[in-house]
Amino acid sequence: MNEIEGYQPISRIGEVVINAYVDSYDWSLTPENVTGTALVYNNMDAPENGGLPFEFRPAYAEWATVLPGMVTVQRKKKTHSNYNYAADTAAGVIVCAACKTQKDEGDYTFAGVARSKSVPPHDDGMGPSHDEMFTVALAGMVTVLNTSGSVIHAGDMIGWSFAGNGMRGTNLVKRQKSGPRRVAIVQVAGSSPNVIGRALSFAKSGEPLDILLRP
Repeated sequence: MNEIEGYQPISRIGEVVINAYVDSYDWSLTPENVTGTALVYNNMDAPENGGLPFEFRPAYAEWATVLPGMVTVQRKKKTHSNYNYAADTAAGVIVCAACKTQKDEGDYTFAGVARSKSVPPHDDGMGPSHDEMFTVALAGMVTVLNTSGSVIHAGDMIGWSFAGNGMRGTNLVKRQKSGPRRVAIVQVAGSSPNVIGRALSFAKSGEPLDILLRP
């Protein structure tokens, strides 16, 4: 079961769930493009012609699509008026990492793992025609895809990243062909500010992975 074919939580024991919506204001703050050199993670190999525009901001319908199992993050500074949309009932989050780099990670914090989907249609000029709300899990056990680009073992501490360990030159091209980048997971130290939980199973890159979220 992957993000496209379906989703089945590993367990609902200890689960904490809240409502969420995609923060459209964040899309307007996303740059039109970034260079390949800016995207590489921890000074890994940059693609050829890395100083040229390499990744472009996707259409809003692609950028805002949320599927179960995706990692969500939200801005730390909630100063704009969009957060008054559902102030006490939902969290404004994003799942797409397109045109965001490792340097942007300090402006965001983990917001949960999506439990339901929200797939907006392409804008037809007639206004919203779908339910913007979905649910995210803040605690408990969840199943995600191993998007780290490396093998993860049971017991490893897991964190989120806008880039991920797999962001080398060749992998950048592969990710670009497969659609907008999503918030990735990576192996981190327990003291990392980006840690989200602990792995409960073994998973190669691209395989389902069970995680116990940190409350």
